[in-house]
Amino acid sequence: MIFDSHAHYDDEQFDDDRDVILKEIKDKDVIGVINCGSSLKGLEMSVKLAEDYDFIHAAAGIHPENA
Repeated sequence: MIFDSHAHYDDEQFDDDRDVILKEIKDKDVIGVINCGSSLKGLEMSVKLAEDYDFIHAAAGIHPENA
């Protein structure tokens, strides 16, 4: 059983295969993921992911480079 405490599945590098990856993660006994949005756009996407996937939780923050 795995809980990923820091992920960025909101990142554009996952745009093409995000749904496939997240399905595979769920199938591999990952019980939870905290997706950390570090910008306004990232936070909005993190909240959407948390709404769409019951094992994803959104975390809000501002990266120092964006502060």
